[in-house]
Amino acid sequence: MLTGKVFITGGAGYLARAIYRRARQEKWECEFTCFSTDDSKHAFLNEIYPEVKCYRGDISDTPIDILSSLMADHKYVIHAAAIKYVDRAEFNVWDTVRVNIKGSENVILAAHAAGVERAIGISTDKACEPINIYGMTKATMERLFIESSGRFRNTEFSVVRYGNVVASTGSVITLFRKQEKEGIIKITDPNMTRFWMTPDEAVDTVLAGLLISENGSILVPSCRAMSIIDVAKAALTATGSKLEIIGKRAGEKVHEKLIYKQESVRSEIVVTDKLKPPYAFWEISQPPAEITSHEFELSSDNPKAGLISIEEMRDIIADSETI
Repeated sequence: MLTGKVFITGGAGYLARAIYRRARQEKWECEFTCFSTDDSKHAFLNEIYPEVKCYRGDISDTPIDILSSLMADHKYVIHAAAIKYVDRAEFNVWDTVRVNIKGSENVILAAHAAGVERAIGISTDKACEPINIYGMTKATMERLFIESSGRFRNTEFSVVRYGNVVASTGSVITLFRKQEKEGIIKITDPNMTRFWMTPDEAVDTVLAGLLISENGSILVPSCRAMSIIDVAKAALTATGSKLEIIGKRAGEKVHEKLIYKQESVRSEIVVTDKLKPPYAFWEISQPPAEITSHEFELSSDNPKAGLISIEEMRDIIADSETI
């Protein structure tokens, strides 16, 4: 669990709400500050979590001195704010770069100026060998955080990289539920696979990034995976909908990776007993470190952690929709 004051960019979003839920359940001794752009999300958030202090602003254009003043006296910064819709980002490159790169720079500089103990960047499997602008900007965010770990001595910087969180904002599961009402489920590619995590697994990964990861490292959980066809089956509440294959959207891969071969030689397994039950993660060190000569990949078409069954995914969706 966390203690002290925690500042979350994108703090009214799905991951942040999962963190607040966990903190309440486990009675963490900490205070949360939410920083995000959406007043309506703040109102919704404070109905459920009135104890969370909300500030409105955009990480890419809020002056660094103001952002750092809001971070003052905070122990941790969790940087979750981003433009994260792959297809929309492909046709809104300027805005995606503005938020995901310039905004990340501002968060780093503000955290350093505020004397925050540790700042962690929330990344994605799309940053691993990226082919779309969302992945490219998140890969750049990773490098900014990693390089900052060696520049700013009073603040530690690290990254966590993981796959899709079930039923999070903008999730394909939400889309499938909407399409079900129309009677036609649109599948991009029947061979497509993706990594999936429960909300609590995502929270555990963030906790591990804050509590056990090395300064300047990327922490990667060994996520389970599922085909998009099976995700659709799990998301549907009844039978009878037709499937329509529409082809990949702009910027999409058939399979995603969490670790690629060239960085795998800089990774090692770390196990922590600070989480219950104990978790194991891959920790990727900064170049030019080389820990092992054995190359490997973590790919969603051959996940080391295995597959999620349709029945289990239904249970995960039911829990996720309560957040």
